[in-house]
Amino acid sequence: MDAARSEHTAWPTPTTILHVIECWGGGVSTAVMSYIRATPHLAHWLITAPRRGEVVKAEPMAALRGRLALPAGHLARINAIGRAYARLKPDVVHAHSSFAGLYVRTCRSIPASRIVYTPHCYAFERADVPRALRTVFRTTEAVLARRTGTVAAVSPREASLATALHRAQRVVYVPNAASSSLAPFRVRVTDRPMRAVTVGRICAQKDPHFLARAARIRDDSISWAWIGDGDARLRHVLESAGVHVTGWLPHREVIEQLRAADVYIHSALWESAPMSLLEAVAAGLPVVARDIPALRVLGIPNLARTPTDLATAVAELADPASWQKAASQIRAALRDNTVENLADRLTYAYAGLRGESTERRAQWLTTSGSR
Repeated sequence: MDAARSEHTAWPTPTTILHVIECWGGGVSTAVMSYIRATPHLAHWLITAPRRGEVVKAEPMAALRGRLALPAGHLARINAIGRAYARLKPDVVHAHSSFAGLYVRTCRSIPASRIVYTPHCYAFERADVPRALRTVFRTTEAVLARRTGTVAAVSPREASLATALHRAQRVVYVPNAASSSLAPFRVRVTDRPMRAVTVGRICAQKDPHFLARAARIRDDSISWAWIGDGDARLRHVLESAGVHVTGWLPHREVIEQLRAADVYIHSALWESAPMSLLEAVAAGLPVVARDIPALRVLGIPNLARTPTDLATAVAELADPASWQKAASQIRAALRDNTVENLADRLTYAYAGLRGESTERRAQWLTTSGSR
């Protein structure tokens, strides 16, 4: 890490970053907090609006200089971002997710060269909307790509999709990393039922129906929990299947829940590089996840195609030897998703270099976890 960081002295590193997040909550906010913690040598500002019903993670950090509020309404938000840019004069405006990407890239007062965009999963990956609407999303992203200085992609798949949208835009793979330190290997406790947990917003993307069907398959040898909240109808689907829903918890309590569990499950229908999965691995858990392209490219083992596959894979982990093997496999698969790699690549993305060699650009896009 020290050798890699020493390169930063040769880069025109910025000093002030304005992060734009449409709604503060869920995995995107966790990712942004990890960016801020990983780069304390930069001055970070947030402009965002809270998501109704979610716990706002407001832990103090020296690198976080302040937080501004986004008003209601799309046009009002674009104007507010323009005013924030004029006031703070940041070196980089980092837009997170689709709406923030739209606001920042349609704000003409912000030069394209100062814009960094992280989709955190492109909207055209959604599987809950008609194909025609996904085409609209893709076309919009392709047009806005011309106003993007750098795409800081959180996964190899996201980097590939960004390059396909506009091959001339600069793309840097910035691997997500858990905010908590890596827990030592442990031995599974066998004198109680298996505790299978997942974390996130209860919504169509996370496909609670998939998890509910899996929960109905197994007997009392497995207890199922969803850490989070969201759509009331989908919450009822989970609870009717015997899945305990905790509601929103502070980040510290989420980590405690993970450390008390036996296996992390991930049922999402589309994804990028989920922070909750990375934090579960950091807590020492094996993972059983749904077989989707983003996780397949990350090299996640034990992918399940059906709810039956997921339930069966969880049950097999009751064997301590199988549990230990699975925990080791997932750590090996995500060995490059470290805070050190995150900090190094994020600083490189913010540097906004132009004229770097094709070989240099390819190195930063394809190494450290890309498959």
